[in-house]
Amino acid sequence: MDVEYFQKTFHFTPESKLSLYAQLASYIRVQIQAGVLQPGDKMIPENCISELLGISRTTVRQCMNRLVEEGLLIRYRGKGTFITDRKQRRNISYVYGYTDNLLEAGFTPSSIIMEQRVVEVTDPQIREKLMLPQGQTQAFFLSRLRCANGEPIIQENAYIPYYLCNGIEQINFESASLYQVLSSRFSITIDHVTERIDSVIVDKHIAGLLRCSTDRPVPGYKLEHISYLDSGYVVEVTTSIARADQCSFYLEFSKSGGRSNFYFTRQMNI
Repeated sequence: MDVEYFQKTFHFTPESKLSLYAQLASYIRVQIQAGVLQPGDKMIPENCISELLGISRTTVRQCMNRLVEEGLLIRYRGKGTFITDRKQRRNISYVYGYTDNLLEAGFTPSSIIMEQRVVEVTDPQIREKLMLPQGQTQAFFLSRLRCANGEPIIQENAYIPYYLCNGIEQINFESASLYQVLSSRFSITIDHVTERIDSVIVDKHIAGLLRCSTDRPVPGYKLEHISYLDSGYVVEVTTSIARADQCSFYLEFSKSGGRSNFYFTRQMNI
């Protein structure tokens, strides 16, 4: 990006409800979408942007981190930050998508389907978390063992409001990515995600499914994962049990303008 062009075309809007980093990120997205920034173009260095705008380096880093998460930018150590090829771009679902996470890590993802059907949501806790609209009572239920290189490491139960994905039960999820199907077949774009992580002792049934020895307590993680549309409606409620010896987590926190933000990723250790 040309520094002179950047100085002429970008200005913060003081009355905007968006934070400074979000305004900067929005500007860069528009420049990419308009074709002003092309795949392979190098971004202005973060310290330079910080000086030009009179904002902290942390604020600029928040912006760049968000665009990297969205797949619009990519960092190369010692070289800088560049606009990605369109074929490589990914939205927020990539950060939380098991299939893409494993592929990037060099593993072969696969799933063993335990159950796949449309169900009436009778559990009041699940119904409340799904935020089903009045008159909607059904969800697509998908229970899977998630595998890396053929080794089961996560047992996962997912509920998706059926009114959002009519006919999804006909898809073979042994190889298909749930997020890719939601995006390509049902035009669903996930806006944000919450995830709660608790340490647990895995019960013997699930430990057996994950091929763990049941002679002693098996440590694991329980993950409750809820995905939302930008309208605030829930797309997915998933509860997973992960082997503690095969899964770790990385979180990066930053604070700007009184708001805390973080970047989260899972790491598989096979």
